[in-house]
Amino acid sequence: MRLITVERHDLPIVTAYLVTGGGAATDPANRAGVSSLAAELLTKGTRTRTATQIARQIEGLGGSIGSDAGSDGAAVDVTVKADQLSPALSILADVAMHPAFALDEIERARTQQIDAVSLALKDPAQLAALVADRAVLGASAYGAPIGGTPISLKAITRADITAAYARSFSPDQATLIMVGDVTAAQAKTLADAQFGPWKKTGAATTPAMAIDYPAPRVIVVDMPDAGQAGVVVARPAIARTDPRYYSLAVANTVLGGGFSSRLNQEIRIKRGLAYGAGSTLDAGKTQGTVAARTQTKNPTATEVVSLIAAELAGMGKAPVSPGELETRKAVLVGNFGRGIETTSGVAGILGSYVQNGVSVDELQQFTAKVGAVDSASVQTAAAALLDPKKASIVVVGDARQFAPSLRQAYPQTELIPEAALKLDTAALK
Repeated sequence: MRLITVERHDLPIVTAYLVTGGGAATDPANRAGVSSLAAELLTKGTRTRTATQIARQIEGLGGSIGSDAGSDGAAVDVTVKADQLSPALSILADVAMHPAFALDEIERARTQQIDAVSLALKDPAQLAALVADRAVLGASAYGAPIGGTPISLKAITRADITAAYARSFSPDQATLIMVGDVTAAQAKTLADAQFGPWKKTGAATTPAMAIDYPAPRVIVVDMPDAGQAGVVVARPAIARTDPRYYSLAVANTVLGGGFSSRLNQEIRIKRGLAYGAGSTLDAGKTQGTVAARTQTKNPTATEVVSLIAAELAGMGKAPVSPGELETRKAVLVGNFGRGIETTSGVAGILGSYVQNGVSVDELQQFTAKVGAVDSASVQTAAAALLDPKKASIVVVGDARQFAPSLRQAYPQTELIPEAALKLDTAALK
């Protein structure tokens, strides 16, 4: 197991963050959400501790514990006062190495996850995002909802959960990150004491594969009772290790990062068509997406789609002005700065680097690399990676109020009734 230590002695706090490979990208095609469920259950009981005992013992140490799974891995972490690190790490190791996956806890977690997913499926904005992921990422494991679907979650067995755990949690693909008031020598001693007995499971993790992105689609999900329409315009991007990452990150911040971004200025401030509009860059281990999104009145959905497409195209047609470039770079650096203010923030960023194959030295280089981005590289990245011609468009809402006008602009528009939508398949129906 790899050990990374970041010494920060200004406060007597330490975060221990165990990050692994695997994750939702290794979920079987008909078992979406199983890695997420397995991660959720880590803190819900071990061979020697119940969920209640874990919670009480961590609270008794004045700390917190959490676990989750992402596309390319899973993580479990504790944050405590430095003088309580040893007993907290004992609990962390027990949770990571000896989960019980008790049947009653499985059913409780399954019910909660199905409720959460079902609620998301009733929200036009959240559903549009899930459909957009499927449209852009297709039949790959990355296209399935990380949290699963009601169908896939109901089908998951305890054997599926233990297999998902084995695919991720093994010392040969785990990294323990300690950040805070701890020395490298102390961290090594504690890690050896708690994780020394951990043995490789032998379960082979399927390496993340590059995605064969499907052709763009224009999809309307008819939700007749929706008061507003969720709109997402999304397209393939790049992996986190791509040398164009920082140029694209700055371009995305100009496009949709914050209140002063172009999307929010055009859609919210100038036209009053939404309470807010923005975009996100998700760059993972082998794949990535850029998604522009907002929520608007049903009758204005088609107009909003056209405005988003125009802003995406405009990013690659003209250079960003020096003033706008510096302002948006400051936003990106400021967000990063806030993220590294806490021990848990630093640990989380380093954990994402580990999962995505990025050098941990990037933590010290982030600000300088953003600062080195110039207007020409932003325009070049935007022209290649923000072109809306390669984007899928998803609108979820009362189709009667916008589908005819959207189909005039995009004759290939697919109409899927809400009841017929199937996120379990790339076809979506």
